[in-house]
Amino acid sequence: MTERLDVRGLPHPERPPLIMQKLKEHGEVEIIVEVEPKPLMTMLKQQGYEFESRFDGEKWIVRIWRE
Repeated sequence: MTERLDVRGLPHPERPPLIMQKLKEHGEVEIIVEVEPKPLMTMLKQQGYEFESRFDGEKWIVRIWRE
């Protein structure tokens, strides 16, 4: 089961460490954010992660995993 993480209430500097921790624990995570996190997605792609993002009308949902 994919870990779902809503980071909308967290300060921006706290988000990447928490997301990386959850990825290490679960191998896959789905994050909920206010805007598409392009800088985070670029960083993760450089580290070998894959992702898909979608906007449901009020929030972005980004699934992150490693092949």
